[in-house]
Amino acid sequence: MKKWIIIIIVAIVVLIGVGIFYEAGYLHFKSSTLSALVAALAGPYMFIKNKLFNRNSPESVNDIINRAKDGLINDEEHRSEYDTKESEKETEISQLKAQVDNLSAQIQNKTAEEEAVHTAVREMSTDEISKEFEKLYYANEKDD
Repeated sequence: MKKWIIIIIVAIVVLIGVGIFYEAGYLHFKSSTLSALVAALAGPYMFIKNKLFNRNSPESVNDIINRAKDGLINDEEHRSEYDTKESEKETEISQLKAQVDNLSAQIQNKTAEEEAVHTAVREMSTDEISKEFEKLYYANEKDD
């Protein structure tokens, strides 16, 4: 008789251990047969645990619903903040693109002016070049 009590207690402890490990996620196998066997062994533990610690009471369901509603409100607030930040970044990007376009136009204008100066200098005679040099040289000296 003593043997049977020890065997029953050991079996209950093993079933409780299997149930705890199954619930914690440690006993999930690739073999469907083995998984079904472990789930069947963990079934009594899960049943007793759910009966003793009922998580489906109306208060807990209402708490879950309220948390979900609060989560939706927080999501909407976060989304509106994100949308405003996104629109600010888009306006900043468009302003930077406008600046880049303006600088590109200025670079093209300077390049065209440089080419015009080179062609004008090539077309000048030696006397005209020396006169222009003297104008530039003496004009800079007067400024100092």
